[in-house]
Amino acid sequence: MNNWLSFAVLAAAISTFGALAGVLIKDYFFARSFERWKQQETLEQLYQRFRDPLTLASRELADRIGEIVSDYPTVFLTNNVWNSRPAHQLENNLDDPYYRRYKLVSTLYRLSAVLGWVELYRQEITFLHSKSNAHAQALERAVGHFRSDFADGHINEESDWYQWRDTLIFREELRAIGESMIESRATVRTVMGYGRYIECLEASSPNPVQRWAPVVLNFFVELETNGKDFRRVRMQRAYLHLFALLSALNPSLLNEHMQGLRNTINEANKHVRQYEPPS
Repeated sequence: MNNWLSFAVLAAAISTFGALAGVLIKDYFFARSFERWKQQETLEQLYQRFRDPLTLASRELADRIGEIVSDYPTVFLTNNVWNSRPAHQLENNLDDPYYRRYKLVSTLYRLSAVLGWVELYRQEITFLHSKSNAHAQALERAVGHFRSDFADGHINEESDWYQWRDTLIFREELRAIGESMIESRATVRTVMGYGRYIECLEASSPNPVQRWAPVVLNFFVELETNGKDFRRVRMQRAYLHLFALLSALNPSLLNEHMQGLRNTINEANKHVRQYEPPS
């Protein structure tokens, strides 16, 4: 009888333990697994939502920076062009004052637009664990290298670095520039278009675009030709990292011209070779 009772107690204990273990597995491990799956799905949806606009903005900026690097120094990145106010275009060439100012202002817009999409994406994934998604990780790595091209002050390792001209856009300023580009349309937050950007630049009342445009302008204007303007190196690096960003987003957009310029930059400058991320 006692043996039977002992067996019954043991069986009840095993049954109770099994039930508790089942509840634990169901309520804890399955719940955690489901949360991880939901995070993965959310991250992937966000990546897909932002991929196309960020790809387009990055490609347009890469084209412009590639032009600046290839034709360095350009004739339109000057304070005189910025301060000019030509009413309309007269000639279809880069000698035209209106065309020059368009090229300068659109350069500021293209960098600001990329920063806008990056900031908007960053705000959306703030409370998500992006390391759990391969797409999000690749995008963050490429963006991180791109941001360092403008913000990191110790890239120049020449012994006479203090004699070089250099200008930074600090990391928080990069975010502020991005924030200034974000606007709401109905229930959707997006990055303003070029037309809206011009309206903000020319508005009579102060606004965030006006506040941060001079910071972007300061990085680009009055490029020096004495071989010691480190902004040239920064733009070369930025081109390579935009190339890497596009590789992560949509490699089909990388044509032979872009690949050729990438190879030329790699071969020409030790600073760029040293800091290019691995492919």
